Amino acid sequence: VELQSCGWADPTAGLRHHATDAAFVWLPVGGDDIAVRMLTAEPRYAVLSASHPLARRREITFAEIVGEPFVALPLAAGPLREFWLAADQRAGHPAVIAAEVSSADEKFEIVATGAAVALVSEGNAIVYDRPGIACVPVSDLGPARLAVGWRRDDTRGVVRSFVDACTDAAHALRRGQGASHQ
Repeated sequence: VELQSCGWADPTAGLRHHATDAAFVWLPVGGDDIAVRMLTAEPRYAVLSASHPLARRREITFAEIVGEPFVALPLAAGPLREFWLAADQRAGHPAVIAAEVSSADEKFEIVATGAAVALVSEGNAIVYDRPGIACVPVSDLGPARLAVGWRRDDTRGVVRSFVDACTDAAHALRRGQGASHQ
């Protein structure tokens, strides 16, 4: 297994262009050519400047930030960009885009200045915790879904074995977390 990082403009993480054989992807990837198995679902969080009036709240609703300028994935990300802008919650009103970014560092630098807000998964809210920003759960948005994906027409056993191993590991992790909460 060789791991590589792919840019945010490609929601298939290299699958569509045959740069990768299997990939961890956030849904939706768009298109019928990519098969996926969901591994986990995480609540979405708003990333705000630490000085934002909502930054100290325990949770917020999307209506409280819907009018804010947002940081967006590149336009090429298509449905994934729309997901992270919560386009389905905007009643047909497009998001105000403060900036398009291609990396997490860019996203959080812009948010820290107070120029924009963003949405991230709960896991990324933890991983990217840093001075100057606050991550607050958004109570009324559906979860972010992380999956393992592969090209639907790729029937190689090694790819299927990798997908099965990822799925098994995700199930084992969930069982272990459930047992620790009992």
